[in-house]
Amino acid sequence: MSRLLEVYSKGFFDTLTKEDLEREVGVAKQLITNNHQKDLKNFFKNKTIRKEEKLTFAQNLVGESKLKALVNTLNTNNRYELIPEIFNHFIKYTSKRQNKIPVKVTTNKEPSDEIKTQVKNFIFSSIGPETPIQYEVKKSLIGGIIIKHKDNEIDLSIDNKLNGLREALIN
Repeated sequence: MSRLLEVYSKGFFDTLTKEDLEREVGVAKQLITNNHQKDLKNFFKNKTIRKEEKLTFAQNLVGESKLKALVNTLNTNNRYELIPEIFNHFIKYTSKRQNKIPVKVTTNKEPSDEIKTQVKNFIFSSIGPETPIQYEVKKSLIGGIIIKHKDNEIDLSIDNKLNGLREALIN
């Protein structure tokens, strides 16, 4: 399945200009965040809905964006159920190709504006000003912050400190 998503994402990516990329990624992000992915997938998988209705819905969903060409290709290949997954994969694929892999910041609650500013300044000075940042709230984390980028991780969480103390006491 991931190979199929890769093929569609790469094919669509290769048809776009640099200016088109930003706009289309924005449209794809908006569609994914504004619509429930599961509901979209269920709609497109539903065999009781006619192919023409799915095409009309999908075209209305993307509007006048260049994603319409991708929707038409999926129509030709009868692969509507892949739309939410392809949009997600396309966003990630574009980030990788543009070397804009996001930094994932995990905290135990929504970070304050002050914390976000400090994290942004650190990331922009360490990695680069074009680096996107994704925040994730993980309630099971006792406290602190975990910053991940590619294969690198900075774990400043209380959980990590406690595990270090536990290991030191055992040994």
